[in-house]
Amino acid sequence: MHEIRVGKENNIFQHIIVLKTNRNKRHKAGEFFVEGVQNINFAIKNGWEIKNWIYGDKSKLSRWAAEKINSIKTQENYCFDDALIKKISGKDNSSELMCIIKMEERKIVLSDNPCILVLDRPSKMGNLGSIIRSCEAFGFDGIIITGHSVDKYSPEVITSAMGSFFSIPIENIETNEEFLNRISQFKSSFPDLQLVATLLDGDYSIDKVDLKKPTILLMGNEGEGLSNFYRQICDVKTKISMRGEADSFNLACATTVFMFELNRQRGLV
Repeated sequence: MHEIRVGKENNIFQHIIVLKTNRNKRHKAGEFFVEGVQNINFAIKNGWEIKNWIYGDKSKLSRWAAEKINSIKTQENYCFDDALIKKISGKDNSSELMCIIKMEERKIVLSDNPCILVLDRPSKMGNLGSIIRSCEAFGFDGIIITGHSVDKYSPEVITSAMGSFFSIPIENIETNEEFLNRISQFKSSFPDLQLVATLLDGDYSIDKVDLKKPTILLMGNEGEGLSNFYRQICDVKTKISMRGEADSFNLACATTVFMFELNRQRGLV
């Protein structure tokens, strides 16, 4: 392991800031920034490649941080002055250990009774992170993100997912044709796989829809809802029955409600 000490805002410092703030350059580099004990532990547990460790004064590191630096092989590590560490970290109390991780597109592997979430153009990073966390907690096989959406590798998404980002496959699909091809692949193994769309004007309440069989849940954009393409190809249009004056949930809340109902019907909660 080669360590580089950094005492000023040089090209290494600027590269890390770019990974945090610039989506296009992040993807061009093929790597992303991560901080937080839980995120780092989950990344290591799930076999993600850590390219660089980022830290301050090594004499101040905890046993956990020192063990990670010494046991995980990296290309090179960056030791920054404390003032620079504070600028890099996104927390009020700077993280003692941060890292740069190589991007990896992991494909969804279907379980014996699959459940997959499709997010149509999600636009809020906090929502996406929370949904990733719920998907992992409720045992979903994976997530498909369609169209132009927020970047799943953004620090805000990674942070709000609380480590779950590294545990669940997340596929990005750009076009309708790609989506239909992917669904055809799934249906070759599970012909009875159903596409269940979630709409304000759905035909059935979620508790009236059979979610025990292989299911893909389709959730729409925060502002515009589900696009016409997904409305047309779905098998079932459903909704969450609500009381009071509110007519809809936040996307993350609505998605979690549906995932809970699926698990309830399958006797998993």
